[in-house]
Amino acid sequence: LEQSISRHTVQILAPKKPVMVPASTTTADAIRTMVQHGIGCLIVERQGTLAGIFTERDVLNKISEELPLDRPVSEFMTVSPTAIEPDDSIAYALHTMDLGGYRHLPIVDADGKPIGIISIRDILRFLCIRFAEIRAENS
Repeated sequence: LEQSISRHTVQILAPKKPVMVPASTTTADAIRTMVQHGIGCLIVERQGTLAGIFTERDVLNKISEELPLDRPVSEFMTVSPTAIEPDDSIAYALHTMDLGGYRHLPIVDADGKPIGIISIRDILRFLCIRFAEIRAENS
């Protein structure tokens, strides 16, 4: 199992195409977009590059009933989030998520443009499948 996560890149997880919004998007529209897509985070971009990530945790921890939701999402996003590249290993992604306490990691190309996103759920799914395969091989 350890060898599997070390030798496989995050590409094997079939990263989802990120749902992106401009930094000027209102918080209300950002939340609406998350609900419409049934997702827990959005990539916030400026001129096509990763500017931040806006997650359900940001909604819960940074937005209260008193705050107007017409303010830009850039005021509540996590600025300059940690990102990984497509050739990074699953082990590296898992380590990064553990150290930062992240549930989502953007994947960017060499120019810093978001090209995918993975979640801890994607890694858990891989581990469960791989564990079942290893058990079957050893039976």
